[in-house]
Amino acid sequence: MNPRHTRQLMFVLLTALMLVVVAAALLDRAEATPSQPRVTISDPRVTESSGLAVSTDEPGLAYTVNDSGNAAEVFAIDLASGDVVGVTTVRAQFRDVEALALRDGTLWIADVGDNRAERDDTALYAIDEPGRRTATVGAERHPVRLPGGPADVEALLAAPDSDELVVVTKALAGAEALSVRESELGREPATFTRVATDLPALVTDGAFSPDGSRVALLSYGALWTVDPADWSIVGSQSLPPLRQAETVAFTADDTVVVGSEGEDSPLVTLTLDPEPASLGSPATVATDQPATEPTTEPTAAPAPADEGDGSRAIRLGGVGLAGVAVGALAAWRLRSRTRSAGSRRAIR
Repeated sequence: MNPRHTRQLMFVLLTALMLVVVAAALLDRAEATPSQPRVTISDPRVTESSGLAVSTDEPGLAYTVNDSGNAAEVFAIDLASGDVVGVTTVRAQFRDVEALALRDGTLWIADVGDNRAERDDTALYAIDEPGRRTATVGAERHPVRLPGGPADVEALLAAPDSDELVVVTKALAGAEALSVRESELGREPATFTRVATDLPALVTDGAFSPDGSRVALLSYGALWTVDPADWSIVGSQSLPPLRQAETVAFTADDTVVVGSEGEDSPLVTLTLDPEPASLGSPATVATDQPATEPTTEPTAAPAPADEGDGSRAIRLGGVGLAGVAVGALAAWRLRSRTRSAGSRRAIR
């Protein structure tokens, strides 16, 4: 395909995607239970919070980081006040950090954001947990690769009592959970292994509960609860109004803090709904067989259990808008080709 046409196709597809996201987010916000922020991060240095990790060693302390285009800094946040109580400058060149995970005194920083799915320099950085201090530190850099080639990733999860690190791709359909062991990381690129597919769409962050019994996956309009044993979705709930939900971390086995990008970003505490029976079949769990293209259509993530006819109508309407946009592009390209062919015949 002509590069110019490729850019036009990507633009239209992204526009269609945003129509779906906005329609779903508006609906979810309208249905969400009102909630007051736990705290608000008002520090002017934190405007694009895109990762969150809660300390297990220092009660009431969390860490966040800005995403692309910002300095390589980790901010320590007091969860009682929202104040920045420490800034750790990392001697590294971050490109697009999108997630944090904390385990056994090591803070993992995921420089894996890739909106255009074109990066060949994605990496995980490891530093000692900073605590409430301001300092400059070095970091261990571990280059990583995805098994299917470049893809956007905004979630990093550290399984407790394990050396497993999991990322979840951000996709409109067929999102994947990918795993790598700390022991596999080094100076040479380590390739993740698929552990599950067909996860919820547009995952912006995720986390393991402290006891490892559940996983929380965040999207723009909903919080999904997943059983890490088979990656089946066991619950979902709408979010309170947030500008752009980007961060989630557990503060207890059944409680999470959800945050947003933007200035004066709130951190909202949510209690996970009691786990009902699985909302659907488990995600497709990967095997040791070589990766192949799926032979069936990806299964869309189930809607929240309390979703009514109006909710489904709006979501389907969003998908319809996406279809209209793609159809319009196809018609435009066909018309352009016809005109081009006519011009060439006239010249001849």
